[in-house]
Amino acid sequence: MHIGWKIVREAWGLRTRGITVEGRLLRSHWYNDVEQFTYAYVDNQGERRELRTSDGGAEQAEITYDPTNPESAQIGRGTTGWLVFGAVLILLLGPLLLSGVSFAVIGLTALVR
Repeated sequence: MHIGWKIVREAWGLRTRGITVEGRLLRSHWYNDVEQFTYAYVDNQGERRELRTSDGGAEQAEITYDPTNPESAQIGRGTTGWLVFGAVLILLLGPLLLSGVSFAVIGLTALVR
């Protein structure tokens, strides 16, 4: 459930406070059969940052980042998919966690009797 909340929080931050800048492809390499790309961009404070992602591949790309949390950056402007994905994780994992705790309590009470 924590993972779902983190995904929703970061996507919401990008949606509400996100700044989009141009990034330049520095390098690409293969890792575990997935091509990874590293983009360089400059944030609104003038600091050079890098984004490592499996998205992209173009020499130039739009990078959206949250100025209050520059580590949460992504290629492009789209955040709707991440918001939906995080909400689904929360909705699915919440009841599973609750049922697991319930079964543990029932099992412990049965052992104590």
